[in-house]
Amino acid sequence: MGAHIGAHAANGDDLLSKQYSACMDNSGGVTVKMQDCISAETKRQDVTLNEAYKNVMDAQTPARKKQLTEVQRMWLKYREANCKFYADPNGGTLASVSANVCFMNATASRAAELAGMVQR
Repeated sequence: MGAHIGAHAANGDDLLSKQYSACMDNSGGVTVKMQDCISAETKRQDVTLNEAYKNVMDAQTPARKKQLTEVQRMWLKYREANCKFYADPNGGTLASVSANVCFMNATASRAAELAGMVQR
């Protein structure tokens, strides 16, 4: 259940879906079920991220589009490297959950960040 609490503490309930909260509440703390919840939410957040990225890109000049593309590529590399660090090989199954929560939260945060750029 620590991954559930950490997910909400890091980003707030507003960035993660109600489906995720319900799924985690029903997981009973079973790691496999938690991983399924995290995986499904990461997919939802990835769709949101891609939509936000497209919306920001559509609002940019060609030079700014190139810059945003470079920034996004760097962010993707950072997310991957940072969240892999959470997957401590000596950390057991909780380390894997933590790595996946990191990936989910980072995706949700970046989607919100990009969405905010369009609203300015």
